[in-house]
Amino acid sequence: MEVDSHFHVWNLQKFQYPWPNEDVKPLFRNIEFDELKQALGTANIKNAVFVQCLNNNIDEAKWILEKDLDVIKGVVAGVDLLNHDNLKDQLRQLSKFPKFVGVRHILDMEEQDWIMSDNVIEGLKIVAEHELSFDFLARPKHLGYVWQVAKKIPNLRIVIDHIAKPILSESLELEETYKSNMKLAAENANVYCKISGLVTEVDPAAHSKPWTRQTFQPHINFILDVFGPGRCMIGSDWPVLQLTGATYKTVNSLHHDLLFHLSAEDKQKVVGGTASQFYKLRDLK
Repeated sequence: MEVDSHFHVWNLQKFQYPWPNEDVKPLFRNIEFDELKQALGTANIKNAVFVQCLNNNIDEAKWILEKDLDVIKGVVAGVDLLNHDNLKDQLRQLSKFPKFVGVRHILDMEEQDWIMSDNVIEGLKIVAEHELSFDFLARPKHLGYVWQVAKKIPNLRIVIDHIAKPILSESLELEETYKSNMKLAAENANVYCKISGLVTEVDPAAHSKPWTRQTFQPHINFILDVFGPGRCMIGSDWPVLQLTGATYKTVNSLHHDLLFHLSAEDKQKVVGGTASQFYKLRDLK
């Protein structure tokens, strides 16, 4: 059993997206469910989790939830973490759908320390009370906030997206501040990590630099070491991966190759078991 813990779809006529935009022409088009199913099929993936592209827009999540595609086992929504009455109403609406599993907010659109504001922390406490998860879309500059949020809200399940986007375009070595902040995050049992979004960080400006498994192996070994397989999961970040010219199957194979040294039991956790447990997914195949 395998779970893709991180994919997107979008419809440019239905919603107004800050990204994708004309700067990323390969993605600046409608990418929807038939294309998703085709991509997943190339790696025989039958379980996947949609992750929001729009902050504070539950209509996006409802669009996915109302489709109720069999392959989509979970939906992570963009909600209003600042207005708590509105947040509670949004969660009530979304909780009618069994596949609604968590929330995310794109932090690049906010001040760097936005996540630490009292209002946001109170909003996340409400999310935790609803037994929902939080996808923490961190860059290295945000990583020091992860452990602080985890300690403030120990009953909130948190997953760091894309191993916090280390700046691989500058160095393939693990940066010391990144390591120390990731270790602090991992000390909290409620924090998990997604092995995802790797290939787009090698050359985010031009996506022309080549990469191999060894490009990412040191970071992945570190992540697996500090979190353990039971708190790591893979995610394709499809269709964003297409910016590099890679296919879904290529990235899925990369993830499996990066886990070559794990036992069969531990590998199964990373490719499916952890995501299933973290998001409380049902009816997996």
